[in-house]
Amino acid sequence: MTDDEPFTLRAADIRFGRSGDGQVLLKKGGRIYLVGNLMAASPITDPGRMVSIRDENGDEIGILDDVQRLDPASQTIVREELERAYFMPRIIDILDIQEDLGVETWTVETDKGTRLFQVRNPRQNVRRITRRRLIIKDVDGNRYEIRNYTELPGPAERLLRAYL
Repeated sequence: MTDDEPFTLRAADIRFGRSGDGQVLLKKGGRIYLVGNLMAASPITDPGRMVSIRDENGDEIGILDDVQRLDPASQTIVREELERAYFMPRIIDILDIQEDLGVETWTVETDKGTRLFQVRNPRQNVRRITRRRLIIKDVDGNRYEIRNYTELPGPAERLLRAYL
């Protein structure tokens, strides 16, 4: 194995930081890598484990097995970047769902404010993750989470029942 091949990164051997313009840097030994992106193997169910770290060219630098093992400052940076990469508003109320020519327009209240988005093929794009947790994928590839559909207000839960 050469220094340039991807490998498991030990948290004790690395540090994350930011450049003056906010880009993420990975420090390992005497080398500093410019991080292009971070990708979690299981971004929905276990976002802090098995995180692929890639450079600005998309080449894998290595795999971090567990974000929690990093020093606190590095943890903060990695969690911020994963949140940005996997931004997923949580739906807290469904205000309306209208269907027109096979495309549904959803008006929802999220933890990030009111959103309007479209869903094509809802049977395929409204997915049950656990018994009560759902992920909705819109036509632009954005994802929205419902952590527990039984905790939605009554009218919202009734609108959602058609997809369960």
